[in-house]
Amino acid sequence: MTDVTFEYNVPVFAGAPESGTNPVHRDTPCYEQLDWETTKDGVLKADELGFDAAWAPDHLMLGRDHAEFECWTLLSALAGLTEDINLGSLVLCNDYRNPALVAKMAATLDVISDGRLELGLGAGWHEPEYEAYGWEYRDGFERLMRLDESIRLMKELWNADTGEPASFAGDRYRIDDAYCEPGPVQDPHPPILVGGQGEEVTLKLVAKHADVWNTDVFNGTPETLEHKIGVIEDHCETVDRDPDEIEYSWDGHIICTRDPEKYERLLDLMIPIQFEEEYVDQADITTEEIASEYFIMGTPEECAEAIEKRIDAGVTKFQGWFVDFPDTDGMELFADEVMPQFQ
Repeated sequence: MTDVTFEYNVPVFAGAPESGTNPVHRDTPCYEQLDWETTKDGVLKADELGFDAAWAPDHLMLGRDHAEFECWTLLSALAGLTEDINLGSLVLCNDYRNPALVAKMAATLDVISDGRLELGLGAGWHEPEYEAYGWEYRDGFERLMRLDESIRLMKELWNADTGEPASFAGDRYRIDDAYCEPGPVQDPHPPILVGGQGEEVTLKLVAKHADVWNTDVFNGTPETLEHKIGVIEDHCETVDRDPDEIEYSWDGHIICTRDPEKYERLLDLMIPIQFEEEYVDQADITTEEIASEYFIMGTPEECAEAIEKRIDAGVTKFQGWFVDFPDTDGMELFADEVMPQFQ
């Protein structure tokens, strides 16, 4: 049996409607007000239930009331509160932090968590946060080239011989005789997850650098996953890399319930979803039938069937937003009746 992992997306912002029926954010449509104890208890419950990892998104003011926990601080706190569950960023925005510092931060978090860090990285996309925080928002190709250099620089720091410095001279970043001691626990470094969809540049970066490729919630249909994985495999041939070295993840929404009334209530809350401009080739999610292509939803049996389709496409990691949070009934039912079928 293929090794399959089930992973928990951490609600770092509230997304329930402020008025009316439209959620402020689709990932947490029932979470009414950001609260540390509520968010923390969700992660502790995921750890208790046997989820393999907890992933925090890296934004600054995305949720209701613009309230959001900062990703790296949150992961550091969770490292001290949990014992078994891996901890990851989904995904860290490259432009928000200097990559040499990120390499040092990652090494430290890997040490204090006893090798539980998974480092998710992306080029960044949310322009309003750049503007609000005073960062330069460059064009898409330049952001990707900066991500490429960042990953190469980090690997230089992590791969330096123990006690030896590392240097790197790129067009965008530079280090001179920089030490990263102590280095990461994991050898040669924490797994690197790269998120993104662009087939010509982003997915080639995945082929060059990533241990894991992460889709997003709007590219998680079995057909799209199969196509994107095929593109990555083609790029692996170009860059002379074994495609079996890369894992593929599904990131999306989960509705798991045997209660028909709860199911209808959650589905009504989630749809319709209108796609942003960059998703011009995709139909808006306006019906239950369309939603079933994107979500893992329904009874445990129906959820398992949706998972099987994505495994057949090549996915081995499932990173889920449980739509009913802060109610934990959905994740508990999922852990009790869905996860054991694949483990």
